[in-house]
Amino acid sequence: MSLIRFGRGVVAMFIAFSVFPCLPAGAAPKGDETPVREIAIVVNGDELPREPAPRIVGGRLLVPIVRIYSALGITVSRSDAALIASAPSRRIVVHRGSRRATIDGRVVLMDTAAVEINNATYVPLRFVADALGAQVSYDSKAERVEVISLVVGRTPGLEQHTPGGSTQIVGTVSAVDLNSAPETLTLTKGPSVRTIAITSDAKIIVQDVVTRTATSATLADVHVGDAASVVLRGNGSVDQVVLRYASRAGTIAAVSPSAFVLQSGYIVQPDKSTAITLNGQPATIGDLKVGDSVTVRLNPDTGEKRQILISRAMPATPTPAGDAQITDFGVAAPGALRAGESFTVTMHGTPGGVATFDIGTYVQGLPVPEDRRQPGTYVTTYKVPEGVNFGRTSIYGHLTVGATTAPRAEAPQLLVVTTTPPQIVDIAPSFGLTVNNNKPSIYATYRTPTDVGISVSSVRLEVNGLDVTPSATRTDSFVTYSPSVPLADGPVSVKVSVADNAGNLVTRSWMFSVRTH
Repeated sequence: MSLIRFGRGVVAMFIAFSVFPCLPAGAAPKGDETPVREIAIVVNGDELPREPAPRIVGGRLLVPIVRIYSALGITVSRSDAALIASAPSRRIVVHRGSRRATIDGRVVLMDTAAVEINNATYVPLRFVADALGAQVSYDSKAERVEVISLVVGRTPGLEQHTPGGSTQIVGTVSAVDLNSAPETLTLTKGPSVRTIAITSDAKIIVQDVVTRTATSATLADVHVGDAASVVLRGNGSVDQVVLRYASRAGTIAAVSPSAFVLQSGYIVQPDKSTAITLNGQPATIGDLKVGDSVTVRLNPDTGEKRQILISRAMPATPTPAGDAQITDFGVAAPGALRAGESFTVTMHGTPGGVATFDIGTYVQGLPVPEDRRQPGTYVTTYKVPEGVNFGRTSIYGHLTVGATTAPRAEAPQLLVVTTTPPQIVDIAPSFGLTVNNNKPSIYATYRTPTDVGISVSSVRLEVNGLDVTPSATRTDSFVTYSPSVPLADGPVSVKVSVADNAGNLVTRSWMFSVRTH
C-alpha cells in the first residue's frame, strides 16, 4: 500500500489498485493520509457520487465541502482563495490554506486548514456540523459519512438576480437539443429543471478549470454534465453561456475490468453515467488498451466523470487518387513548455488546401498556413499564452482541399505545456500551530496541474534560515524532515521551494512555535 501513497511505480500501484479499486489517488508522506476504502457521503438520506470522496489526513476526517453544499442546494461562489456559501439563513466563508472561517460574520477556527486536493476543497467534518448546524456522523466500519442538515437552499435551481436587471441561472447541463429552432440547453440542479432557448447572438464560452483555458464555442461543443451558468438579459433573452468542466489527460498505463490508471498514477473508475468514446465512436472500458491517449471530463463542482475521450492511432488506409491527403504531420517542441515559449507544427500533404490543427480537445481549429515557396507544406508556430496547461496531449492535423477532407493525422509527439507553477498543497506543522515536540516532523506536499512532474532536485527546505535539504527526504510529491538536534522553544520559520520539470518555481514560507515547558 505504501507504493500507492508514495507513487513509486504505476505497475505496483495498479496491483494494489486492483484489490482496492476505489482507493483515491495522490501521493502524501507517511502518516499524512491513511489509505482506506473510498468513503461514502450520505446527505439528508441521499448517497452522493463517490468522487470526490472524503479523506483521512493527519488523523482527521476531511470532506469535500462543495459536494455537500451542492447536495443541499446551497449556492457557492469563489473569490481567489475564498469559498463563499450562501443559503437563505446563513453565509459561510472558507479560505483554502487557512483554518480561519466565518459563519454569518462570526470567526471560527477549524481543526485543520481547508485544503484543495484534486480540485476539490476539503474541510474537517466537524466544521460541517458547526457551519450548517447539522448532525454529522462517521461509521468507520461501513466507511460512511452521514450529514443531516436543515439548512438548504430555497430552490436548488434558484435564479439569481444581478445588478442591471439581468438574471443568472446556474446548474448542470442535462440535455442539449441542436435540432430545435432555436437550439436549447437544459439545466438541472436538485429537483429543478430549466430549458433555455439559445439564440444565435448568445455568447458561448467553454472553460477548463484545470488547464485554465477559455474558448468561444457553439452548443455543439457543450457536453452533458458540464457545470453551466446562463446570463439572461432583462427581456429574457440569453446574453452569455459559460460552461465549466475539469479535465484529466494522459496515457493509459494499466487497465482492469472496471478502471484504468494513467501514467501519472491517476486512477479512473467510470461512473454508471460516464460516456466513453474511442476515436469518436461509443466504447466500453473493455475496449481500452495500454498506450491509448485519454481525456477525462469531470463536472468541477460535483466531481462526476461524465465523459472519457480515448484516442488511438489507427493503421493508415490508402487514400483514393485525387482526394486530399496528409503525408506527414509533426510537432517540434523542446520538452515541456512554459508561458512565452513556442512550438512549431508542420504538415505535408496535398497543395492548395486549408490546414488546421487541434491541441487535444482543448483548442481546436488553429490555422496552419501553406508555405507559398513550398506547395503542400503547411507550417505555423504557436506561442504558449499565460495560464494554459496541457498534460501529455495529442496534437491533431486536418486538411481540406476543395470538397474533400483528408483523414485526421496525429503527431507522434505528445505536447506538455505548463504555465502554472506547482502547488504546495499541505504543510506541517501548520501555520501558527504550537507543538510540544522539539523534534517535530516538518513536511510539505505538492503537485503540478499537469503530469509534467516535479523536479526532485529542485526541492529545497530551510528551517530557521538554515538549508536542511541534505538531511530531508525528497520525492516528487513531498519533502519531510525531522530535526536531529532539538529545536529551541519559540517561533520556527520554514521555507519550501519547488519547481516542476518545465522550470516553474513556487515558494512557500510559514511559522509555527515550539513550547516544551
